[in-house]
Amino acid sequence: MKVVLNSIMADTSLDAPPKSLFSDIYSRFCSSLDINENWYFGLYYRAERSNKSIWLETSKKDLKKLPAATKNLSFKIRYYPEDVCQELLENITVQIFYLEMKKAITLGDIYCPAHTAALLASYSLQVEFGNYNENRFKRYLMNHHNFLPHRIMRQYKVDPSTWTNSIVEMWKKLAGMDPEDAMMEYLKLVQNLDMYGVTYFNIVNKKKTKLLLGVTALGINIYTRSDKLTPQLSFSWSEIKQLKFKGKNFIIEFMGKKVPSFIFQTTDKKIEIKSLSLGNRDLYIRRRKPDTPEVVILKEKARVLRQLREKNKEMQTLEITNKENFLRDNEEYHHHLQKLQEDLEFTIQKIQQEIAAKLEEMRKVEKAKKEEEESRIQQQMDEREVLKRKAKLIHDARIHRDLKNLFNCENTHLPEIVPVNDKLQEDLKILEDQLENSVEEEEETVFDRIYRNNTREDRDKYRTLSDIRGVNCAGRSKMFDIL
Repeated sequence: MKVVLNSIMADTSLDAPPKSLFSDIYSRFCSSLDINENWYFGLYYRAERSNKSIWLETSKKDLKKLPAATKNLSFKIRYYPEDVCQELLENITVQIFYLEMKKAITLGDIYCPAHTAALLASYSLQVEFGNYNENRFKRYLMNHHNFLPHRIMRQYKVDPSTWTNSIVEMWKKLAGMDPEDAMMEYLKLVQNLDMYGVTYFNIVNKKKTKLLLGVTALGINIYTRSDKLTPQLSFSWSEIKQLKFKGKNFIIEFMGKKVPSFIFQTTDKKIEIKSLSLGNRDLYIRRRKPDTPEVVILKEKARVLRQLREKNKEMQTLEITNKENFLRDNEEYHHHLQKLQEDLEFTIQKIQQEIAAKLEEMRKVEKAKKEEEESRIQQQMDEREVLKRKAKLIHDARIHRDLKNLFNCENTHLPEIVPVNDKLQEDLKILEDQLENSVEEEEETVFDRIYRNNTREDRDKYRTLSDIRGVNCAGRSKMFDIL
């Protein structure tokens, strides 16, 4: 059976027997892209009639369980980190997040205000083209709007040259930043956006009020259907004891005594809400525990690569500075500059070989450990099947204990908004002032008006969550049914 796997990075065809497990297909695809941080992603397919995304659990189910017409699967982000800077360790993971977030913002799937979109565009240009060079990029900049959400160009009475100049001025100030750092800075700013990392589901409460349930890395939020930016209620994963569905009702039980359960109905798949919620809750707990051996290895690898990259940059800067100073007034400047480039390329190649050698050595160690672990798991498979129910009870008890320990724990604080780079603040303020007086009101969206109102009231996503979580859990649960 041929299975086509689509992703933001590449499309891949795999030959797999019908009895191949979803987990095997997923592992093979991750291995093909050298993805180790596979807990952020998942596989899904489009339902033939509704066109809705149906996520596949990487469990023991096999390909023959899929609808007969389904041959195409998609690989995409399913879970988001709380802090991209601290949690995304490998360049391939950062690259996938960058490309998916850039696409979501450009298409308008994630709302982004105009001035922030221009700032993000400057980082995108640095990622894709490196330092600004007028002669090389002048023609390309005629199509700079590809880096902005489609709605923005028609929403403001701003000359195209204004957008170009603003983006270019910010781009120039990013000179020297390598693509990996530019992608991370891009993601740190995207993380500030209200809709980042939120998966929305349609729900109704007891009053039959139509609402939205937002599942995030930090917990569960409740929104009105007309405002996806500003949650009305929010519950941390440390407050949630259990999620289950009974008949038409989806039930959320909370930690603490005398806290009423949270009951709603949904037209979306209840199993998808539960699966996504449990996955996010498990990651929330895992972040607050000591790192697993796998994560320790990835962090060490990231540290080594970061040191080698810094060493590479320092060597390039030092050699360029020394040789340019020496040859500045010399008639053989151009000849030596060419030799400098050759030396740099040789140095870069040498460092890349060192990186590859260290990576290969670490891969061999990891591969040996994985093979040893797989062999041990295979030998114990029959015994594990017998103990499956007991393990489930132990797992549930552990989750309950961990949540109880996290309940009212000081380690459940919210992140902070990432500030804009100091070099870019002045340019960004100039652009904001220009845009403020050039809005085409008839082109404004509901999100634009909500964002402007929230900004006027000095509210951001984390401040809003902090404010609405100030009410005790029981009070928030009761508020849901009167929305």
